[in-house]
Amino acid sequence: MARVLARWGSLSLVAVGLTALAMILSAGCSPSYQQDVDGSQELMGKELEQAEKLFANLRQEVSLHRYRKSLHLAGTLVDYYPAFARNDEVLAMAMDSATRIGDIPQARGLGDELLLRYPQSPLLDQTLLKVSDLALAESDTLNAVQYQLRYHNRDPLRSTLGSGLPRCDALLQTLNAAELGSMMGQQNGRPLWSYLGFLRTSKYLDDGLYPQAEVVVAELRAADLNDPWSLAAMDLLVHQGLAAGGAPHRPTVGRVNMDQVGVLSPLTGRFAVLGNAFYDGAILALNAANAETDREFILKVEDTAGDPVTAALAARRLCSEDACGSLFGSLMSNPTASIAVVADIYGVPLVSPTATNDHLWELGDGIFQTNLTGQHEVRLLAQLATSVMLKERFAILHENTPDGTRQAQIFAAEVEKFGGQVVAIEQYNLADTDFRKVILAMKKSRPEVIFTPATVDQMILLAPQLDFYKAGALVMGLSNWNSERLFQRTSSVLERAIFPNDLALFPALWTGEFNAGWDGKNYPKEAEVLALKSYQAMRLVLDTLYQSGASNRAQLQDALERRLANRDIQAQGPESFSNTVRMYQNDRAVPFPAGVFAESWALTDGAVVDSLAVDIIDVIGLVHGVDGDLPENQ
Repeated sequence: MARVLARWGSLSLVAVGLTALAMILSAGCSPSYQQDVDGSQELMGKELEQAEKLFANLRQEVSLHRYRKSLHLAGTLVDYYPAFARNDEVLAMAMDSATRIGDIPQARGLGDELLLRYPQSPLLDQTLLKVSDLALAESDTLNAVQYQLRYHNRDPLRSTLGSGLPRCDALLQTLNAAELGSMMGQQNGRPLWSYLGFLRTSKYLDDGLYPQAEVVVAELRAADLNDPWSLAAMDLLVHQGLAAGGAPHRPTVGRVNMDQVGVLSPLTGRFAVLGNAFYDGAILALNAANAETDREFILKVEDTAGDPVTAALAARRLCSEDACGSLFGSLMSNPTASIAVVADIYGVPLVSPTATNDHLWELGDGIFQTNLTGQHEVRLLAQLATSVMLKERFAILHENTPDGTRQAQIFAAEVEKFGGQVVAIEQYNLADTDFRKVILAMKKSRPEVIFTPATVDQMILLAPQLDFYKAGALVMGLSNWNSERLFQRTSSVLERAIFPNDLALFPALWTGEFNAGWDGKNYPKEAEVLALKSYQAMRLVLDTLYQSGASNRAQLQDALERRLANRDIQAQGPESFSNTVRMYQNDRAVPFPAGVFAESWALTDGAVVDSLAVDIIDVIGLVHGVDGDLPENQ
């Protein structure tokens, strides 16, 4: 392989990259070689001194954003000093430089070279993810998945989301059954083998290929893994076979008891204290709902022990043998993901008050999370900004994921419904740390509001950059921003940013009921928080059952969808937002200052700002911009 990088031309690097990728994949995930592929010995003397000087120059050129010069220096180092101990860093900087100048094939070739030549490098994991992104940029999904699978196999725990799904799930979902079959052959004995089998089974059934699905399930059964995904694949085969007309059907369970809610919680095991508090909160809600509605709602409880397999089996009993109209729980994301798979198979709505993974909804149309109020929060903010705060020009900055895209689309639709205009939509990737380009792009459009449904970790990086580049707009986000860690890390740079209260869905009366009825002397403080979430969500489920009159699972799912999405938010004036929206002020969250707008609202047919009736300083701060300056377009 001597001198293969001498010219660092795109065509030669593509060839090298493809060769490297083939060697990587054929070698599996634990290559046996550790030294440089040229077999070179360690540099010494003047050669080492010269290599170190070139390396220092390379780092300087990268820091100055001289990417073509960086590529030239990196090529010299790798070509003429192949035994230099830091050539993995050299290749990583070269890959980033090629990416910066838009030469994706060259960047991929450099990444593949690093993976091939330095299989023990500490840069290996981040390189796998970067090269996967580069493959996606060239619409090479199959190779992008291969890199992600290798990343997962190196540390499955790190690469598994809170829902129990792998990080690469979104990519795997795009593959067809044949491609998934090829992946299964390569991943035999690896952590994701059974999950690939589950996806392949689902694809075959979606395509009406029942015999092929049977073959896959037989292969999973023969492996005798007894894990959640093997069980889920078996359930798919049993219960989603083809009806006579060729359409998939739900399993038949006889007459469903819509007044019976199946509750799943870890009543024994490591999380028993929290699980029992969760269940006690649900019972308290049951008693309150029965007294208020004069109905006889019933809770049927199953112990998950905090285990995903136990949870899946328990959910199947509640859906089939006990014929519950809905499911409720479980405490943590992993068991909840298993329950969601089963609930979707049976067409049973599942409401989760405490699971924190925000991708659970992707497991089925009837999967709802009341602690992540998603659509409701987005619509709430859109109406507040347009109808009360009189904003007209909006920018949206979201993560390039299905969930981020969905929230952006909902916000844009709601803004336009109320007469606002979306002037910019920008995306960023999960691994991004530099937001300069997207912020400046938004700033050119002169928005009055920037809506960004970012996580706390993303906002810790993004907020200071919004301030540094003087975005000059009011910032809005979701209820996860109600975070002490975010308060501490962003200090004053998010001053006057607005976000919903995480109890925005629930009447304030319910919190008072819980506080009056809860006896927490046997539980720690953190258990009380979970019990309140359980109480609120169970009250919502039972109230929806009562108000909707749902007589089957599909009707209840539809009623929950309408309620949780809350498509008909009606503002009764600024005061209606004071209990549901929060604002950063002096490094803490305070209620939305409804009083600033109340008088002008009362004097008009809506929220028309009257500068004579409202404190002009507060209005400038909240209506025209976060730092008290009028935007350039005003």
